[in-house]
Amino acid sequence: MSTIRNAFLVAMMAAPLLVASASADQEINETVKAKAHGLVTVENIAGSIEVIGWDRNEVKVEGRLTGDAQKLLLDGGKKTRIKVKYPRRSKNLDGGAELVIHVPAGSRVDVECISATVEVRGVNGTIDAESISGSVAVSGRCESVEAESISGDVVVDCDSDEVSLASISGNVEATGGTSEVEAETVTGDITLKFDKFLGLNVESVAGDAVVVGDLDSGGNFGFELHSGTLRLTVPSDVSADFRVETFSGGIDNGFGQKSRKTSKYAPGRELEFTNGSGDARVRIDTFSGDVIIKKN
Repeated sequence: MSTIRNAFLVAMMAAPLLVASASADQEINETVKAKAHGLVTVENIAGSIEVIGWDRNEVKVEGRLTGDAQKLLLDGGKKTRIKVKYPRRSKNLDGGAELVIHVPAGSRVDVECISATVEVRGVNGTIDAESISGSVAVSGRCESVEAESISGDVVVDCDSDEVSLASISGNVEATGGTSEVEAETVTGDITLKFDKFLGLNVESVAGDAVVVGDLDSGGNFGFELHSGTLRLTVPSDVSADFRVETFSGGIDNGFGQKSRKTSKYAPGRELEFTNGSGDARVRIDTFSGDVIIKKN
């Protein structure tokens, strides 16, 4: 995820500087025709965005614009574009857009915000939701999810083939069925609870990680933490080959095998063991963080 997409391309190129403009509140209630499996894009700077899937081939936008939010741009067709327009040059944002957007359930949804919260639910297609300082939440059954925030929390509760999550200072939390999962933070904690991971990549600099779920026999599972603690819980009959290495952290293995020092003169420890046939490949690296492996 290239350090959370280079901090959202340096906070979306420092974001537009917003200048206060005294405009009256505007109520929004607009509808356009849309494709059942088309692309819906949403761009907004401040406020809140709620996207809900429904059984109509229409996109309906309701809500209101306040303060500096000047007007709503809504274009339909093969691609539906929703954008809230603000002054080009500004300083100190006042108000924003609070929108509830209904889209065809099979839509592909792409949401980009700056200081707005984002919630997407009931959408079956691919979902890409990003906010800089707002929280991001996704729920339901969809093809894939990519959810990111710089300083906000990211929460996903869905059945999806692929789940990709990232935040710099916010926490990341996801629950689901059987998925390929990628999660990345800098200082935020990571919590992942799935029925089964097809593959997994977890990275954090200072955050802790809690991971619970079965491991697919053909998958690769990588964990890289600096100072955070990893707590990994897997079934007692998991078929996996484990390789754990830490520079100064401890290793607690619920399967029984003990770690050993990597050097007589250094604090590092390592652990290698195989459970079952050793089909899955698990690789864990930490610097000063502890590693705790449990079985259930």
